Amino acid sequence: MINRRRILCLALIAAGLAVAACASPAVTGIKVHMQNGEYQEAVTLADSVIAGGDSLNAELWIWRGKAQGNLRDWQGAAQSFDRACRIDPALGAEIQDYWFVFYNSAAEFVAVEDFNSARADLENGKALFPDRPEFDQMLGDIALGNDDYALAIRHFEQAWAISSPLIASYREMLDTATEDSAEPIQEALDAATSNGLLSLFNAATLHKSLFYTSGTPEEGQAHLASAEGLLTQAIELDPTNADVLNLLAQVYLLEDRFDDAMSVFDDALAGIEQGLAEGWLTEDDARDLRGQITVTRGVALLEQEMYPEAIAQLESARGLLGDDYIVLGNLSQAYIMSENYAAALSTLDETLLIEDLNEEQLANTWYMKFAALTKLERDTEAATALETALEITPDNPDWWEFLASTYSRLGRRNDAIDAMENAERLRSRP
Repeated sequence: MINRRRILCLALIAAGLAVAACASPAVTGIKVHMQNGEYQEAVTLADSVIAGGDSLNAELWIWRGKAQGNLRDWQGAAQSFDRACRIDPALGAEIQDYWFVFYNSAAEFVAVEDFNSARADLENGKALFPDRPEFDQMLGDIALGNDDYALAIRHFEQAWAISSPLIASYREMLDTATEDSAEPIQEALDAATSNGLLSLFNAATLHKSLFYTSGTPEEGQAHLASAEGLLTQAIELDPTNADVLNLLAQVYLLEDRFDDAMSVFDDALAGIEQGLAEGWLTEDDARDLRGQITVTRGVALLEQEMYPEAIAQLESARGLLGDDYIVLGNLSQAYIMSENYAAALSTLDETLLIEDLNEEQLANTWYMKFAALTKLERDTEAATALETALEITPDNPDWWEFLASTYSRLGRRNDAIDAMENAERLRSRP
């Protein structure tokens, strides 16, 4: 999946709070401190009253939480609000504008990998603010971090179930809004739409990932059908979203719907141009999106054995993304399959110059060099390339067998025997 990092928007509480009638002088004093922007003094006063024995005053805990929120003490504010609502559940209505306190507190716990505390804050937030999809979204992120895809999907789909009626409600409100009241409603609609898109995209990405690990073909097809359904809903929200369209095209390819995928790729590229024209997409972001879509299209063409078309797309992607391993690796493969071995070797040499290749990528690059050199009957160089690959990844029995065959062609009989024995030993492992 396109793995994305969401920016946590830490909302600020408005400082201008009117002093109203209250049940105790202590609460009145806290409100005065709040009105004056003396948030730490408000917390200190609340703590002294609580220490003096008034720990069951729910309103006191509410105002303590509001003061802590202004100090960005998210964890303290969440604890205060939770305590207040446990004492008097009816006070939950008092803090409906403070949902972000629980969200930001959970985010802080996630940052230090205290996932149990994060989940506790998020579950409390869900109970108090059932119309906020952000809690399920973060719970989905936590489940995803634990590789619990099924749980992550449930949370993302629940976040969408919350977002969907919100979007419909804001649309109705916007239809009848006056010019003066339309702007905040539009902002709320945009936020709900963004949350809905994110939830649908994340759930669809996980369903696509589970296709590869499904126990049966029927389970795999069910995951693809679920992904397609979620992405169709996402496109209804934003018909020009390039990320969503690109993912839908990938799902179509897995469903062997090549023509549909190519059509969606075209829609995604058109969506990028529209985003640029409307100003919500930067040139850099547009270039990156074009590159990702073009490389995916190139890989699809390669799998369809349309090698000239694949090469054209992958070369275009290289121009957009630079010397990226995925681009160059697939481009090298396309050159090999089209029997342009000189171009493949040149591209593979350029791949080896990429600084941050991992061991698997390095080994695969050297193996592809072996394949191209073998086709050119340059067996000495081919053996050296495959030996290098096996130094990095020594447990591949197929590669040892290929090396044995190469040694045989070179007349290196003993080396060939040793290589074949390595292949057989690896295959006999339980």
